[in-house]
Amino acid sequence: MVVDDAELQRRTGLFRGTVVRCRVTGHRGRFGVEVEIISDTEKSPAFIDFVLLADGGRHVPPEDFPSVGSELEAVVVAFMPDGELRLDARPLLFRQGTRGA
Repeated sequence: MVVDDAELQRRTGLFRGTVVRCRVTGHRGRFGVEVEIISDTEKSPAFIDFVLLADGGRHVPPEDFPSVGSELEAVVVAFMPDGELRLDARPLLFRQGTRGA
């Protein structure tokens, strides 16, 4: 179950579709990367699933995950009931002319 948009905004000040800067803080096994949003006024923990790190549904293996400390641009996609913010960092989202697509 995903928390609705109003609750997402109330808890984080962010909206679904908001573009944020984040820093990789860790790797969660083969499942993806833990990040910290650094572009808002208050740092927020979040997660990027491995299938949301590359275009075309490519599954990024752990050895190709962004390194801890690297910065990424990502889009807010969901806020999970357990309090985890989910992001999408597929490069396609940030190519000229496709932002917001």
